[in-house]
Amino acid sequence: MQPDVAASVSRSDLPGPALGVLTSGGDAQGMNAAVRAVVRTALRLGARPYAVHEGWGGAVAGGPGIRPLGWDDVGGVLHVGGTVLGSARCQEFRTREGRRAAAANLVRQGIDRLVVIGGDGSLRGAEEFRQEWPELLAELVAAGELDEAVRLAHPRLAVAGLVGSIDNDLAGTDMTIGADTALHRILEAVDALRSTAASHRRTFVVEVMGRHCGYLALMAAVAGGADAVLVPEDPPGEGWRDALAEHLLAARGAGLRDLIVIVAEGATDRAGNPITSQDVGALVTERLGGEGARVTVLGHVQRGGRPSAYDRWMPTLLGYAATQHVLSVSDASATVLGVRHNCITLLPLERAIAATNAVRDAVAAQDFAAARVARGGSFASLAASFAQLCSPPDLPPDPTGSRPARDDGGRPPRRIAVLHAGGLAPGMNAAVRALVRTAAVTGDRVLGVQGSVPGLAAGDLRELGWAEVDDWGGQGGAVLGTRRLLPDPDQVAAIARVVQEQRLDALVLVGGGEAYRTAAVLTDPEVVGAHPALRLPVVCVPATISNDLPGADLSIGADTALNTVVEALDKVRMSASASRRCFVVETMGGACGYLAMMSGLAAGAERVYLPEEHLTVRELAADAARMTHTFQRGRRLWLAIRGEEASASYTTDVLTRVFEEEGGDLFDVRSLVLGHVQDGGDPTPFDRLLATRLARAALGEVDRQLVSDEPGGCCVGEVAGASAVTPLGPPVGGSGQGVDRPGQPWWLGLRPVGDVVNDRYSTAEVLAVPTAVDR
Repeated sequence: MQPDVAASVSRSDLPGPALGVLTSGGDAQGMNAAVRAVVRTALRLGARPYAVHEGWGGAVAGGPGIRPLGWDDVGGVLHVGGTVLGSARCQEFRTREGRRAAAANLVRQGIDRLVVIGGDGSLRGAEEFRQEWPELLAELVAAGELDEAVRLAHPRLAVAGLVGSIDNDLAGTDMTIGADTALHRILEAVDALRSTAASHRRTFVVEVMGRHCGYLALMAAVAGGADAVLVPEDPPGEGWRDALAEHLLAARGAGLRDLIVIVAEGATDRAGNPITSQDVGALVTERLGGEGARVTVLGHVQRGGRPSAYDRWMPTLLGYAATQHVLSVSDASATVLGVRHNCITLLPLERAIAATNAVRDAVAAQDFAAARVARGGSFASLAASFAQLCSPPDLPPDPTGSRPARDDGGRPPRRIAVLHAGGLAPGMNAAVRALVRTAAVTGDRVLGVQGSVPGLAAGDLRELGWAEVDDWGGQGGAVLGTRRLLPDPDQVAAIARVVQEQRLDALVLVGGGEAYRTAAVLTDPEVVGAHPALRLPVVCVPATISNDLPGADLSIGADTALNTVVEALDKVRMSASASRRCFVVETMGGACGYLAMMSGLAAGAERVYLPEEHLTVRELAADAARMTHTFQRGRRLWLAIRGEEASASYTTDVLTRVFEEEGGDLFDVRSLVLGHVQDGGDPTPFDRLLATRLARAALGEVDRQLVSDEPGGCCVGEVAGASAVTPLGPPVGGSGQGVDRPGQPWWLGLRPVGDVVNDRYSTAEVLAVPTAVDR
């Protein structure tokens, strides 16, 4: 049986429209994923993709600087950092003569559509080039360098821009290509510095990149548990040196052995005077004495290395959508494609640049609150949160000069118990840390329950200290322990007694389905009627690598598990490089295919089997035929990923045997069940930040319920980028779930992207992705 193969998928000499793709400016991890998606989507649509090498320099030079690309030319680049097309800042392109030469070289290849991947400078250059295009071609005709027929055939230039910048400094998009990976690099360094800092009771000052944007510094400070941060959008006022020294001395006095100060490279004081990491290091050495401070400038290591899982699947989605846009756009306006809440958004380039400039203008006007808001909602909220997270109780003002509010309204301190329930999820400890640190601001007490639900029933809980949880944010596992047990009737009665004896005001459960079911049981009206002590807020914080919980687009731990899977798949690809081999890799996730789907997209798997889809023997036969055709044409690897509950009949072992039989002597087949390695390891920056936001949201919901005297069970999460509170209903069918998982999760809509860009012999069609246009 031969697969239905369209020749256009692998050729670049088609009669369709030509488009160029280039990377310009500073390199950013994930650029290669975007290039790969542009090329392969273009081939699917019958277009002719061309590489423009060395940024705009390739367009100006022409010749080998512009060359056609085929399917295999962009194979094996997903895991590669930097840009395989090369990047440079071209001075010639800044001149009219240089842009005219670029227009001539492009149009001679029939290229009148460009996908430009770079920073704001590259995109500004693209917009200027687009506006000048008709005039440039007219000048070339007048000079006899171009035929009039060619000019008429290409009257305008269409441009789609993708922002490749580790700085994350373009307004209108949640993340730019490379920012997530850069944050990974910073947190790896901060985590490593913590151990040596604690050993010597030492302070480390860490300088991070970002130019005039404090995103990397702020997010690293929150996720890395830093004790102070200096960013351009929130410069400290007069007397900041005294405030910083007093703050660090108080933190040391509260019991911290290691102190971390993060400085953005563009940090200044309110008068606009630069604040360097060396300045801060000298200040700390002078004021704190002892071993003094050690300054670490991370530099370009933040740009290097393999891209994170997010910086593979997100640029793939962007490249897929950008190609569709630039091939179908009817007008000549330049558009930037970004991501908002995991969906594509179209941003008119002029509006995006104007919104970005608004940050600079607000800083110049010393309207720093407006500058933080202009950076985005997440930046503004975490900037407001950081002072609370790093300030010990009864501490003087923080380094920025704004003292965290400690007004308890005259009420007695609240006693809030926190426990884990369900499977392990990296980031659970980060959630507990944020609970303890945030509650301390108003004098409330957080009691940690050891051993999950049985520990609560046995009364095994103790107050968690502010300094005790200092380094919990970066730790994997669950210090308090977690179990997959639900409370039986005897335990419910025991829990009610513990709640009464310990004078608990609320319960916060961090975990997966078992946490939700436990909360539904404890807040069941019949149970509360029998045990009035249980009339209190019970709030669930979603934490599970399966990402299968209601009321949340993403659960704590899912991003870490995804990165672990992708790292393993990179090694699988290496092992297959010396032979012809098919790998069938099984991921965890239960009845949810999130890990299988997203790891397949991030790792370039040819086939993904999901629990949400019904697998048939006909599909397996077609997969075996395409697999055979692939190896006959010289490929060395076919990667298939199977969610652990994709099919009760077609197990990983069955798939392996079927493909083995079909492969004969042409290729070998190996299976790999990743298992519990997926719920291990230290949490990623995203999971630490998500845990922080959700823990604070849980405390906010506890406060709301207590003030309104409407206690009950609920879960907090983020849906479409906004905080969401979902009430838990009574137990359903004895399961105690109380709420249902969404029937069509956002990530399932990305299925066509992987089918199109990963398997050249797939018959999948290029489908439009949902987009929102920023007007």
